[in-house]
Amino acid sequence: MKLPPFAAQNRFYRGNLHGHSTHSDGCLSPQAVVDRYAGLGYDFTCLSDHLWINDAFAARSVYDASSLNSTNFITLPSAELHCFGKRFDQDGLWHIVANGLPVDFACPDDTETAPELIARARAAGAYVSLAHPEWHAMTTDEALLVAAADAVEIYNHSCVLSSARGSGIAIADYLLNEGHKISFTATDDSHFDLPDFAGGWVMVAAPELSQDAILAALKAGHHYASTGVDFTDLSLAGTVLSVGASPVDSIVISGAGHVAVARHDKNMTVAQFDLSQFHSDWFRITMRNAAGQMAWSNPYYKSDLGLA
Repeated sequence: MKLPPFAAQNRFYRGNLHGHSTHSDGCLSPQAVVDRYAGLGYDFTCLSDHLWINDAFAARSVYDASSLNSTNFITLPSAELHCFGKRFDQDGLWHIVANGLPVDFACPDDTETAPELIARARAAGAYVSLAHPEWHAMTTDEALLVAAADAVEIYNHSCVLSSARGSGIAIADYLLNEGHKISFTATDDSHFDLPDFAGGWVMVAAPELSQDAILAALKAGHHYASTGVDFTDLSLAGTVLSVGASPVDSIVISGAGHVAVARHDKNMTVAQFDLSQFHSDWFRITMRNAAGQMAWSNPYYKSDLGLA
């Protein structure tokens, strides 16, 4: 049995879900951002410019990049949403990425809460992720407050470069341990004031390159996150999980608490794991190559796979 995102045998599309342009505080124009990502071989990007009431760094409207789309490259209307109430933030602001927003999505005001903002964005059709939890010093109490989001950014390239605080895996695992089903993203958060591009991305398995198809695949968890490693296959035969990959030196299956099992070797392209003795209701897969590049699967649940 093939596991998502390989189950439907769709093509994979590479995209950046978090990036900025001169519409807010980025250094490049929307056209220049699109040209950069298209030139790097991406299939889509997101101009998730800040949507907030502070004109010093944010816009008050979602940028309509539809005129920049082509047959082979699209831009999902997106925004990095803000509202007050974040504890360890110098401005007291939440940072919430919403991909696939309608361009008339109303700018948040100073009364909206983070749960209200997430609910409004999801109701509008967006795929919502919690941006840079480590950089944001997100607490576990705060994570539970915003657990209705679709995903957690487990890698943020700009935060790795600017502050060495680019991980979100601790918050992701906490939510999983608390019983919340979430997916994972790796992003650039590109502003182009640093070499903060082409460092983290998602590979989305979709039937076609369109906004609706990419968003549906993201919401269904038919993607994986990467900084340079690729999954080539995920399949289950009985209780044995087979993981196919571009050459890697480490494949780790992680579950609840500190449950984990690992394989280490030079340039592995396949590894098998018997999950019959893996005592966790869920598991996720992390891979790393010799250069330190990584990939992360979304979480899988034994009950969904007939293993419970």
